[in-house]
Amino acid sequence: MKVERVLAVGAHPDDVELGCGGTLALYRRMGADVVISSVSCGGKGSKELSKEETIKVRREESERAAGVIGATYICLGLMDSEIFEDLKNRAKMVELIRKVRPNLIITHSPSDYHADHRTTSVLVSHASYIATSFKFKTQSPSLPWVPPVYYMDNYLGVDFLPEEYVDITDVVDTKKEMVLQHKSQFPHLKERSGEDILEDMLILARLRGRQSGVKFAEGFRFFHSWPHVRTYRLLP
Repeated sequence: MKVERVLAVGAHPDDVELGCGGTLALYRRMGADVVISSVSCGGKGSKELSKEETIKVRREESERAAGVIGATYICLGLMDSEIFEDLKNRAKMVELIRKVRPNLIITHSPSDYHADHRTTSVLVSHASYIATSFKFKTQSPSLPWVPPVYYMDNYLGVDFLPEEYVDITDVVDTKKEMVLQHKSQFPHLKERSGEDILEDMLILARLRGRQSGVKFAEGFRFFHSWPHVRTYRLLP
């Protein structure tokens, strides 16, 4: 099956680029439309800037990162560490899926390290089915199909055993360029928790590549729930 539209949903700006940027670059090469969405606006992602300034910076960074591969960026506008699965947020996620009308969705694993990541995983997984409900009203019409959902790798691969791999060797530099657009986060995360997001991304890509017999790869798991299951491969 040809994948024409892909929706990648992360909790925060930069999550998608780190988790599946290479795979999204490959989808764009194949001619698919790609939408990158963050549930939160990243307003707490700076020690020095105000919330409003941080939101502006992180939106600009996210738009540049999406622009590297010709993707579209959409932010749902929640605040970091304030993502919960309630009716209001469920409706926002359902509307996002209905608006994009994807053939495939990529999001966080339910076992990832951050509470926002785990809640985003639940929001997306549930909304992917609810988006087909005629009686659950949002601005866009209901979907006539249930999009398959794939979970991207956990940070540094902790508690994540891939079921499928995507060879990103040819686009790893593109993925690096996407991650580098989020330059505000390099000093912020280094000071806060010692993270080097670019180096950590490359470490994991090399590990998944080694596991699958290529130089660099991304790992994924599938949302094993009826009616999301397919008999054919959808990843590049």
